[in-house]
Parts: sequence; C-alpha cells; structure tokens
Amino acid sequence: MSFPLKEEVYYFTRVKDTHEQNSELYITLFARLMVKTAVKVKTIWVEIEEVKWEQASTKLQAMTNRMYTYSIPENVFHELLRVSEVCHKELYYLTPIYKTKKQVALG
Repeated sequence: MSFPLKEEVYYFTRVKDTHEQNSELYITLFARLMVKTAVKVKTIWVEIEEVKWEQASTKLQAMTNRMYTYSIPENVFHELLRVSEVCHKELYYLTPIYKTKKQVALG
C-alpha cells in the first residue's frame, strides 16, 4: 500500500493599511511567509511595522490599503525567505512570481 506524499503549498502575504490614532495617521505594514499542508499551517517568517504617515515615503503613502496573498513556487518561497533575512522591508513592496493571487481591499 502506498501513501500519497504530503503536499505543501507555499504562501506569501503582504498588507498595507492606514489608520488614525490620537489624531495622527499611521501606516501598518505586514508580511508573512507560510507553508500549508493538509494538516497544518506553519508560519516561517512574519514581520509587522507601523510608520507615521509624515515619515512614510510618497510611494508608501500612494499604495492602496490592501491585503495580497500569493501562492508561490517553492523556489520563490526560499528566495523570499533569504530576502527577509537581509532586507525584509523590501517584501512590503514586492510582487513575487506566483501561481495564484488573492487580494482584499481594506478600509
């Protein structure tokens, strides 16, 4: 009797959202790399940052408030993991090579 190999699906999620707190505007940035199998989801890397609006770049301010989740090939996942170790802030702006993409507007 043979059992099927456990299938792993690799995901990259990035989020940009804007909110007001104590009359000041902030941008929240979130990025995560995770692996999903039939029995569990494991986060391999995650980062969250908050930036005051006036300290954010024009490029960051112009980005839409949105959550993107990409199903990515394994080799792309490992490359993004490598990037997360040396310059994780780049992942907030990056659109990887992907198999599927899901996006949700925020705010």
